[in-house]
Amino acid sequence: MDQPETLILQLLRSCQDPLTFEQMIARLPELTWNQIFLTVDRMNRQGHIMLRRRGYEYEVRAQGHVHDLTVV
Repeated sequence: MDQPETLILQLLRSCQDPLTFEQMIARLPELTWNQIFLTVDRMNRQGHIMLRRRGYEYEVRAQGHVHDLTVV
């Protein structure tokens, strides 16, 4: 894994809730917007993270988080 992937996964795994791109950009000042966007796109295609559209924003979370599950 390259440095942007490692930083993004560490950030997402440390958060209980999904993050928007804007939140990720604010929390990862060492990466450019382009680095975050390209890395999130690649990691989503590889199945490492989940990208979901919510209204006009996109939320990102690490795969394996169970916060969206509902107990019936």
